[in-house]
Amino acid sequence: MNLRWLPLLLACALAQADTLSDLKSTLAKLNGQDPVKANITYQFWSKQGDDKKPVISEGKATSQAEDGPQGLKLSWSRNLIQTAAQEARAKVQDPEKKTPTRRAIEGLKAVAVSEYLNGSDELIRTLDQAQLVDEKADTWQGKPARLLSLKLTPRMGEQEKKYVKELEATAKLWIGADGLPLAIQSSVRVKGRALLVITFEQNQKEEYYFARSGNRLIVVQHVNETSGSGGGEKGQTKAVVNLSLIGG
Repeated sequence: MNLRWLPLLLACALAQADTLSDLKSTLAKLNGQDPVKANITYQFWSKQGDDKKPVISEGKATSQAEDGPQGLKLSWSRNLIQTAAQEARAKVQDPEKKTPTRRAIEGLKAVAVSEYLNGSDELIRTLDQAQLVDEKADTWQGKPARLLSLKLTPRMGEQEKKYVKELEATAKLWIGADGLPLAIQSSVRVKGRALLVITFEQNQKEEYYFARSGNRLIVVQHVNETSGSGGGEKGQTKAVVNLSLIGG
């Protein structure tokens, strides 16, 4: 190795570390408990089976969420709850009946909603598993921004390591002039083998879009797309969450 390049390599490594460290420090300050209220809509679409006779499902549900010093509250309209109950009764009579409203309601779990209203926590966990590959000037929705290209190394348990043979994960993160995240888009590809003979492959793409509300980083939209195959089966899913602040 030519040692005359060593100072430059060290400087680049330190600059990358500082960028992510500074961002995590900024995010750590946005985990406050300022009261927030929002409408949250969850919409999903899924396709299972082969192209000749696919099983397609789709549904939508809206909840109202409030978070503050007293904790998180979720509320659902009476009509939505009644629709979900009707779906359950219909499925008892006919197991082939779909329950799109119930499935959509189940998609808005309390833990997920809490993370949308406190977006900095999840983003910090992502950055803890990230390595900065590139940083450059860019634009986001017509405004100046910095674009960070990241390599992700998701941590796996021992059981997962037995089955996963290949894993590639990358992300792009846009940061505004004020140093706050604007959006992050990630892509994960996994290949593996289970039970010696069953091979599988899964691809996942996620997008998070952020906005600030007081001392919180809010996820105003989350798009999650997955596709996979294994054991002769294949499927696709897409879920979109939109959050609109009330009085904010």
